[in-house]
Amino acid sequence: MTTPKDLEQRLRAARPDTDAPCPPLSTVVKRIEEDDDAPQPRRRSRRGGLALPIAIGVLVFAAASAAAALLLSSGETVAPAFVLPATPSAGLGEPIPHTLALLPMRVADIEAGPPWGMRVIRTTRGLLCLQAGRVVDGQLGALGTGYAFHGDKRFHPFLPDDAISTDACPAVGATSTAFLPGQPLTVTANGLPLAGENVAQSDQVHCDLPGQENWGVRCPQSELRQVAVGLLGPGARSIEVSNPDGSSFSVDPYGPEGAYLIVLPAQPNANASMSSGGSGPFGSVSNAPGGAVLKVTYKDGFQCQIPARNGQHCHPQSTAGGGLPPASELRSAVHASYVPLADQPETPLLMEDRAGSGSFPGRSGSNGHDAPGPAVAVTFNAPVAAANASSAYVVELRPQPVSGCATPSVIVSQPTSETLQVGAKVNITVPLETACATSYAGRVFYATSSGIGGESSGEGPLYEVIAGQFGPRGTGRNPMNFPTVGSFNISVP
Repeated sequence: MTTPKDLEQRLRAARPDTDAPCPPLSTVVKRIEEDDDAPQPRRRSRRGGLALPIAIGVLVFAAASAAAALLLSSGETVAPAFVLPATPSAGLGEPIPHTLALLPMRVADIEAGPPWGMRVIRTTRGLLCLQAGRVVDGQLGALGTGYAFHGDKRFHPFLPDDAISTDACPAVGATSTAFLPGQPLTVTANGLPLAGENVAQSDQVHCDLPGQENWGVRCPQSELRQVAVGLLGPGARSIEVSNPDGSSFSVDPYGPEGAYLIVLPAQPNANASMSSGGSGPFGSVSNAPGGAVLKVTYKDGFQCQIPARNGQHCHPQSTAGGGLPPASELRSAVHASYVPLADQPETPLLMEDRAGSGSFPGRSGSNGHDAPGPAVAVTFNAPVAAANASSAYVVELRPQPVSGCATPSVIVSQPTSETLQVGAKVNITVPLETACATSYAGRVFYATSSGIGGESSGEGPLYEVIAGQFGPRGTGRNPMNFPTVGSFNISVP
C-alpha cells in the first residue's frame, strides 16, 4: 500500500529536471531485451538470500515495461471540433510553430505509465492556450484506457487546435504573459480532459466527471486524478502543495510565465457526486472533501491560495495589455446606411429587451449568421490598430421604441475578428428586427481585454468583456466604459 510518505517522495522526484531528460520508454524496453539476449554469468547465492529478490525485481521491472509498451502503439490523433481557418490574421489565428514544443517539465503519474507534461501555445492572433496530458516519445496526448477510445490501449496524440478556443484562451498579444491560476481539477488518468475545449464530442471522455451528466456512467474512482495546470506570471517563486492528511511538498514554477503542472490522487469518493465544487478550462473540481490546496509565494513576499480561502485570492503582480489609447486618438467619421436585404449578416453578439434581460444570439468565432434581411451597414477607417484578439471595433444600436412592436432596447454587433492596421477601412453589418420601422441612435466603440484570468480579477474573453458593459438599465457588470469612435443616427422603413 502506498503511504503518504511514499507519495511525497514520488512527487518530489517528479519535479522538473531540465538538465537530464528521461530517455524514451521504447529505448529502455530495447535495452532490457538486449540484456535478456546476452549470455549471463552464473551466480551463486549465499544461503539463497540474494539471488531470488534480485531476479524478482528484474521480472517486475520487465513486466511493468512490457505493460507500458502496450501504450506506445500510436492510435488516431484527437480531432478538434472546430477547424481553425487557414489565415493568421483572422478569428483565433494559427498556432505559432515555436510555441508548440513541450515545456521540459515531466511529472510522474501516481500509479505508473507515461509521465505528464504540458505546453503553452500562442496563436498569430495573440491567444495563449494551455494544453496538458501524458507524454510518449516527446508527444503530448491521451491514453486509450478506461472509457476513452474504447480502451484500445493506444496512445492518441493531441493537436494544438484541440486547445485553441475563445473561452479557454485569453488574448495576451505576441509576447505578454498571462495569469491563469488553475486549481486542482478532477480528470481521468488517461489525460484526455486536458486536451482542451475544442475537442469533438466523439473523442471526449465517455464517462461523467464531477459536474457532468452526459454519459450516464460515473468515471471509476480508480481512474481519477487531481491535476492542476496554470500560469502564475514571472514573479512566482514557489508553490507549496498541502494535502488533508498534513503532508506537503513544494514545486518551483517554470519559466517566465510561472507555469506549473501538479498531479495528485483524487480525493476519496471524488466521483460520487453529480455536482461540482468549481470549474476551470479543463473540467471541474469534485466537491468531495479532501482536495489539495496550493499556497503560492511571490518574490515580493505576497502569498495567496488556490483555491482561494479566507480572502487570499491570487491576483497578477503586474498586468499587461488591455490599455486604452487616449480619447484624442479614437476619433473617426462613421457612415451608416440601411440595407433592405443583407445577405446573411453576422448574428449580433447581444440583444436586450426593454426589461433589461439580455441574450446571446451568437459568439465571435461561431460562424453564426442570420437569414437574409434588413440591416444597418456601418463603415469607417480604423483610428488605431486592432492588432490581435484582445482588441476590436463594435457597433451599438439603440432603436426608438415603437408602439405595438417589440423592438429591443439595444443591439450589439460581434466584435471585428480580423487584424486591423491604422487607417484600415472597416465594414460592420448589423441585422435588424424585420417587423419594426423606427430610427436608430448608433455608435462605434473600441473594446479591449487584458490577458488576466482566474478566480478573482479575470476579465475573460473579449466578447464577455463587451457584454459586461450592458445589463438592466445599462448598468452592466463591467465598470469600464469603452470609448466612442463615432456616432450616427439612421431611420429605417
